Amino acid sequence: MGKSITAQEIHDIVGPLDDAVVAAILATGATVEDVYEAYAWLTSDDRLGEELQHSCQGRAAIVCDLLAPEIEPLEDPARPMPLT
Repeated sequence: MGKSITAQEIHDIVGPLDDAVVAAILATGATVEDVYEAYAWLTSDDRLGEELQHSCQGRAAIVCDLLAPEIEPLEDPARPMPLT
């Protein structure tokens, strides 16, 4: 098991975040690897994991849930644009 991540390392990986989100991530005991995995999962344009019904596991999944509302989703070219 790696050492727990620091607030600065979270900011280095994800960028600016609300202090409450950083505190919640720190409280999970997540490692740098957990945060990298969660961030990669949320920002990847490769949806193979979803198609295979694979998702983050363990602390990375918790971090993924914490980060999801903070990360803007990538444009999905398959999704139709809303009519205005």
